[in-house]
Amino acid sequence: MDYRNIAPKEAYALQNAGGLVLICTKGAEGRYDLAPVAWCCPFDYEPVSKLLCVLDTSHKTCKDIEVSREFAIALPGVAQEGLVMETGSISGNDVDKYKELGIESFAAKLVDVRIPAAVLGWIECRLTNLLLEGTSAIVMGEVLNAEAVENAWKERIHFVSDGILFRPGATI
Repeated sequence: MDYRNIAPKEAYALQNAGGLVLICTKGAEGRYDLAPVAWCCPFDYEPVSKLLCVLDTSHKTCKDIEVSREFAIALPGVAQEGLVMETGSISGNDVDKYKELGIESFAAKLVDVRIPAAVLGWIECRLTNLLLEGTSAIVMGEVLNAEAVENAWKERIHFVSDGILFRPGATI
């Protein structure tokens, strides 16, 4: 095999093929926010599912979760690539993304957040732990409610690195 060297700061892309999510929150000031996040995965399932995601500590979503202690993980589909790119290109610290981008949404069932319309599903969580490491926060949440369309995984957007998005291929 012909291997090439990968710079340590880019090595994350070798493992960064999980489904992209939109972290949905509400701030102390009452404004809803959402942000695309590629680092999100399960870490437990007994007695209920628990998920973790890694957020930039300077982002509004991280601050919102720290204060409200709840959030939702929305699962955007391939058809929502534009929404993902738009919400990732502006800061919730500066603007109300829902208003600025005209994002249609609905209320989550058990936590006070807005879910973007037409997502493939969503997972409502209560914060169980928040660990700070440099400019990142590891956010851990216990699932309170989850809803999704059948076979949601087939249309999920996956993020490798800037400019490289894909959707899962054929089942093997």
